[in-house]
Order: sequence, then C-alpha cells, then structure tokens
Amino acid sequence: MVSVRFTLIFRTNQMGSFLRLMLPLVPILMLIAGLAGATEDTPTADAAAAAVEGAAAEMERASAARALWTSAQDAMRRARRAMQEGNAAVAIEQALLARKQAELGIAQKSYPLFR
Repeated sequence: MVSVRFTLIFRTNQMGSFLRLMLPLVPILMLIAGLAGATEDTPTADAAAAAVEGAAAEMERASAARALWTSAQDAMRRARRAMQEGNAAVAIEQALLARKQAELGIAQKSYPLFR
C-alpha cells in the first residue's frame, strides 16, 4: 500500500518538472557548499603551542600520579616534532591525543585491581 502511494506521488507530472529544474542545480549547490567549507581558518603556530603546552601540563599531572602511558609520550613526541616542522594542524592533533591519553591514565588509577 505504501509503495503504491509513493509511486503515485512521485510519478506525477509535477514531480517530473520539479526534478528537471532541480537536477542541474545540484552540482552548483555542491560546489558552493565545498567552497564554503574551504574557507575555514588553518591552525596557527600559537594555537599549536598552546595545545602542546596544555598537553605537557596534563602529562606532568599523569607522571606525578605515576599514570603516564607510553602512548601519551609518543603522541607528545610527534606533536613536538610537528611543531618543529611547522605543521600546526598535526601538532594540535597529536597534542590533543597526548592530553587525552594522559587523562585516561589518571582515570585508570581509580579502577579496581584485578583478582
């Protein structure tokens, strides 16, 4: 019953003329949407430095709690290397990963021990 209604609604002459009008506009609308997304700001070196600094502080907390994961250390190493290479986007991404890994290490300390 539903498929019959669907077929009757979308196979009318009105819908055909609507699709004939809209179909050429789809690529134009997609192009406009792509250009709008391309105007996003690229991360700056200052933002990357702030992210690395925040991650370093969180890693110090994790280290003091003896909960620092090696994955956090690796991510911080990659973030600092990206900063030296001038790649702010990768530096921010890796700094956020290092910070999250340090937070998870601290949270893991409250888990119960295995028996």
